[in-house]
Amino acid sequence: MSDWQGQPELDMVAVSTLVAAVGKPVFDDMKGQFVSDLERLVSEYGEARARNDSEEAKALAHALKGAASNIGLKRLSALAADLERGELGDADALPDVLDVSVRHLQAA
Repeated sequence: MSDWQGQPELDMVAVSTLVAAVGKPVFDDMKGQFVSDLERLVSEYGEARARNDSEEAKALAHALKGAASNIGLKRLSALAADLERGELGDADALPDVLDVSVRHLQAA
């Protein structure tokens, strides 16, 4: 099991790289789409788990891991990696981790 709780919320190098590549106004617009995508993935992950559909849950965790990593949300990505591997001990923390991650992203 990874130490997702020990990861920083936000990878400022990744954020700075994105801002440098697309500019701050475009990055600010992108954040809204990323947040919508992350919220959808977390919701669908919860639904898949409620249906006991472990394969769909793993696929959604994989997508969540990648989406979170792409925008620099290290802690969320690390938790999603655990969930993708089937390490479900902290699965109930996912909505709260998403909320904190989104707050950090919005402030970036």
